[in-house]
Amino acid sequence: MALAPLPVVACRPEVGSPAGARLQAFVAEWGLGWVDAPGDEPARFALAIENGRIGLIPPLDRPDLGSHPLVIDFAADPRFARPLARKDALARATGWKGGYRPPVVDLTTGLGRDAWALASGGCQVTAVERHPVVWLLLTDALERAADDPALAAIAARIAPVFGDVLGEHPPSFAVDPETVWYLDPMFPERKKSALVKKPMRIFHQLVGEDPDAAALFAWARAQSGARWVVKRPPGAPTIDTTAPGIDYRSGRLRFDVYLR
Repeated sequence: MALAPLPVVACRPEVGSPAGARLQAFVAEWGLGWVDAPGDEPARFALAIENGRIGLIPPLDRPDLGSHPLVIDFAADPRFARPLARKDALARATGWKGGYRPPVVDLTTGLGRDAWALASGGCQVTAVERHPVVWLLLTDALERAADDPALAAIAARIAPVFGDVLGEHPPSFAVDPETVWYLDPMFPERKKSALVKKPMRIFHQLVGEDPDAAALFAWARAQSGARWVVKRPPGAPTIDTTAPGIDYRSGRLRFDVYLR
């Protein structure tokens, strides 16, 4: 698959750091070019290391995307600080009951926010991601979290899996009749781009839309499991013509739940 709508280059890292080794291996595997600084190729995204973290810097000729890198940081980002509670819509949608936490397969992990939330509440999460750059950012963040005593237990409950289940060489992972399948297809970009925060604008530009969301859902429905959860905007249509058994709403989100 293509790395991104816009080409990606990488800034040469310092030798000897864990993040540097990950970035060097990624560049070798995907055949990226090296630059000395992001501005050397202003029309391209640039992968760079700052404060021990791999980030994606938007092209300098795209001021609408801002100048700050897209970084996943489970320790520093306050959105990851609050553990998911049973009363939260995501927890109810995925079937939490008492002390029971179902195993979850997140088929569209992306920046890892929902996977981390579910793991913070006790779920074992298989986190599937098919875009290689997002996969790099995600695994870099998970490995840093695994080295943090305050986050290691949560990180250990997330098993990252790279690949496209609809592709020619789909990844394999274990599921069972209690598995909850979770999908968060890319929402269409809002017409007023100012309403979308710049990190998400970078993500949208990098990944694009999910035109095969319905096919991904159909594939998931054919797998063993207990329920299937699709995250949608409140006024959006369902992912296909099938009506969900129930939906849970929270602010600007709706979780459509389909039962076996």
